[in-house]
Amino acid sequence: GVDSLNETRGGVKEPLGPQHLTGRKLTMLQRKKGKLGKYLGKTTGWIHRALLEKSNSVDMIGSVAYDRIDAKGNLHITINKGDTNEATHILEVDNIILCAGQVPKDDLERQAGDISQKVYTIGGAYEALELD
Repeated sequence: GVDSLNETRGGVKEPLGPQHLTGRKLTMLQRKKGKLGKYLGKTTGWIHRALLEKSNSVDMIGSVAYDRIDAKGNLHITINKGDTNEATHILEVDNIILCAGQVPKDDLERQAGDISQKVYTIGGAYEALELD
């Protein structure tokens, strides 16, 4: 982690470990095949991927098709769609944060900015370069 008070040598402190997690289970999904964040630069936050994997609180699944959200709020997905090892799953979730689409559409961002000063556009929402 970064020591914003610069009290440690080099301004670097030990990263937060699994003991700092909230006890919730997180599932990260990616449409692209392969390891999540493989093609992202280190400055995007994916340098913490190893910590997430070690935490046993984060499942990372690639090659996912988002099929639907049912009436109970569960997310239906297909992994490896069209392959011989295709599998469908239903994720029972309490929150869904969806980052999808490749054409910039910032109407909601502008509306939120009118209400709050704390609006952040990140990742593909900021600059959509490829399917992720």
